[in-house]
Amino acid sequence: MNKKLLSGLALVSVAATGFWACGEGNINGKDLNDDIAMASNDQDLQTLKDNALDECRMTPDCYAKYQGYLEGTEVPTSVDNPVPDVNSSNSNGGGNSYTMPNVSSSIKIARSSSSINIIDDPVESSSGAAPITDDAFGTCAPLKNPINKNTSVQWQFKANSKYPGFDALKIAKATYTWSFAAGAVDDGTGKGTTSGSITYANSGATTASVTVLYDGTPISVACDPLQVNGDPITCTVAAAGGDITTDAGVATWTATCTSGSDITSYVWDGTDAGPTGNTFTYTFAAKGDTHTPTLKVGNSDNTVETVTCPEVIATDASIPDYILDATTKSVTVPAGTSVVTASYTKTDIVWNGEITGMQCNFYCQSSSNDAMDITVDGVAMKGPNYITGQIPCESLVDGYQLKIVSNMEVTCGKQ
Repeated sequence: MNKKLLSGLALVSVAATGFWACGEGNINGKDLNDDIAMASNDQDLQTLKDNALDECRMTPDCYAKYQGYLEGTEVPTSVDNPVPDVNSSNSNGGGNSYTMPNVSSSIKIARSSSSINIIDDPVESSSGAAPITDDAFGTCAPLKNPINKNTSVQWQFKANSKYPGFDALKIAKATYTWSFAAGAVDDGTGKGTTSGSITYANSGATTASVTVLYDGTPISVACDPLQVNGDPITCTVAAAGGDITTDAGVATWTATCTSGSDITSYVWDGTDAGPTGNTFTYTFAAKGDTHTPTLKVGNSDNTVETVTCPEVIATDASIPDYILDATTKSVTVPAGTSVVTASYTKTDIVWNGEITGMQCNFYCQSSSNDAMDITVDGVAMKGPNYITGQIPCESLVDGYQLKIVSNMEVTCGKQ
């Protein structure tokens, strides 16, 4: 775009007077009559228009109002009133607007006795300027998910740098128009790729979209859905079974949930079991197999809560486990994953039999000085030859299935 400046003419913003207000206060109050007089040909008038639009692009809120204007499209170039000589005595007085001749958009100059304003009348493009829906252009998602109703969240757009013809400079100059579901309240603080804070008074799943004016082309991108929760749901999940011999490999998880609204669904591993389906079963094929089901619980106030379930490790009563108790105080396990049945009693652990929240010392040692990399029931222990760590005392009592993962053969036990 032509970027030369007229002699003595500063960059001009689209001012507050007229159809749209941009760059408010940038030119009001300045006497620019001499500059207008110098714009004696169409090229100078085009430069004036180009500079005004370039300045406007520097303010996203300003240029966002040009959604209906595409550069390079055919627009009317007829002249309703030629720009008069501002020094002429028959210049029609202050406050009149004159259409610039032979320019690509109907920019007008509104002249008063002490100031001028640049006013843009948008012209629809020949293509209709309808947004192109292209989710490959980028991604859009809420910055927090889920949220509770009557709270707010911002949405963010991220451009796809692998999009055909991607240009980081054009992305930086792009403008963004956000659209939200009915009832959403925007506080108007959005800047560029991030929306304002959007408040939702209603619970349930909702969506949004953003239209990016990229190099003159509006591209619409659908956002990931947002879950707005109403009445909270509280759940605990217990697991039992999973022995190949005694339970036929069947493990059972039972959810106990409460809420101020009726529970309407239990979705286990993606399957909705309905409002009463608070139990779930899974059949193991072999000892040592593991499963942790996913669970989402919904209520009549449109809340959907993701619940953490315990992992179950399959056992087999017909195949002796590694036993760890007060008699067998240590076990030697091979490299890989091993399941150890820890069968201490509470009195074996502490004198008073109360172990909730207490930590017990656990050790592992190898026959070499090579570095050991071990996890015991999720607790990492690393070091050469002999290492110790602390695990919950509950992991050692009442036939608990303790999982040990090691990079070599080791001997482990309670200190």
